[in-house]
Amino acid sequence: MRYVVGYGPRQRGIDGVNLAATLACSSGATLDLVAVLPSDAPTFHMYSPDHAFNAELEAQGHEWLQDGLSRVPGGVSAEGHVRRSESITHGLLDAAADPERGAASLIVVGTRHRVRAKRFGVGSLADTLLHSSPVPVALAPSGYQFHPGVSRITCATGMSPGAEDLLGNAIRLATEWKVPLRLMSLVAVGEDTRREWTELAERHAAALVAKAQAALGEVTSVVGHGDSIRDAVRGLDFADDEVVVIGSSRMAQPKRLFVGHSASKIMKALKVPMIVWPRD
Repeated sequence: MRYVVGYGPRQRGIDGVNLAATLACSSGATLDLVAVLPSDAPTFHMYSPDHAFNAELEAQGHEWLQDGLSRVPGGVSAEGHVRRSESITHGLLDAAADPERGAASLIVVGTRHRVRAKRFGVGSLADTLLHSSPVPVALAPSGYQFHPGVSRITCATGMSPGAEDLLGNAIRLATEWKVPLRLMSLVAVGEDTRREWTELAERHAAALVAKAQAALGEVTSVVGHGDSIRDAVRGLDFADDEVVVIGSSRMAQPKRLFVGHSASKIMKALKVPMIVWPRD
């Protein structure tokens, strides 16, 4: 099992390494730190300005990776790779599908650094991955610190098509990582109908808990409620060393990610890492 980690010289790259190392401590995965550089345009002479620029850029990429590898804690296996591509997104997707190294289980990236600590600021890289990747994508909030493993998985559940597939993947992760699983339902309605919808969500969550317990054992549920999804999420407690798993929108193509409206709102309210799973 391996995780592809997008690495660059800023805080976003450090956050991604910290999250990937935390996940690897629970899963036993190896890390591939990948620095994606622009495609090297063909030149006709080894002393041309293009050739010199590309050589300098290649050396810079290796320096970045050495810095990234120095941040990986002991006990976690990691390698560094420089890839050339037309975009960082394409480079990471190609690295995740590398036939020589085998398909990656996860792509891990930090989010844009110009946000408050423990918040997500999704820039163009994360946004493109969240709308195209065939591989689950793990996002680290700004300033994320390394933890010696994941303490709990919280799975966002609902009654829409695809929720059963997401629950199955969350159960598998919790089993492999040997951590408890919590099922999260969100009720974002006005106070006049909140009680009715909360009771419905609790009954649905109880049924899912019973199903998950048959396969896993330690499963709990929680219902967040408020006038908005953001309020519902912020009313719940999350540990710094847990992760939230959420599914793609029904608009996603099969085996592809597509973050919908609700998932985007959840992301803006969370302060802990999130893993987005492709449809089906």
